[in-house]
Amino acid sequence: MPKGALTVAYPAVYMLIRQDGKLAFVLRSNTGFMDGYYSLPAGRVEPAEAFRPAAIREAAEEAGVTVLPEHAKHVFTHHRYATPKDIWVDVYFEAVQWSGTPVNAAPEEHGELAWFAIADLPEGKIMPYQYAALQGIAKGETYGEFNWPKEA
Repeated sequence: MPKGALTVAYPAVYMLIRQDGKLAFVLRSNTGFMDGYYSLPAGRVEPAEAFRPAAIREAAEEAGVTVLPEHAKHVFTHHRYATPKDIWVDVYFEAVQWSGTPVNAAPEEHGELAWFAIADLPEGKIMPYQYAALQGIAKGETYGEFNWPKEA
């Protein structure tokens, strides 16, 4: 990309929901993007929506849980490169408390809701950039960059 060219980064949010030392994941199905991979409850930020409310909305839409704003703690931000025109800012929150029972609340987009410990994620079955973010979170990091070319 030429120097000085405008780059737009797309915002996405993720919610970590822990129970008994494991995280909730949904199995992507019928979405057209990385179907067959497990994802944290996640999604794009809507126009005029802030990161925290977006993550809370996604937790409700995908996992059926209610998280209050004061219980959604920021844990990680990822700057992710796919192509020069496909750049993302991924913001991860953790639900330190929630109400409801986690379920697959979007069966039209997800095959199941499953629980995995960060230390025991199914190899090659977690979306790669989320896997990288979770490794950073496990180390106590709060920022990471994913897939950036060396010249960027």
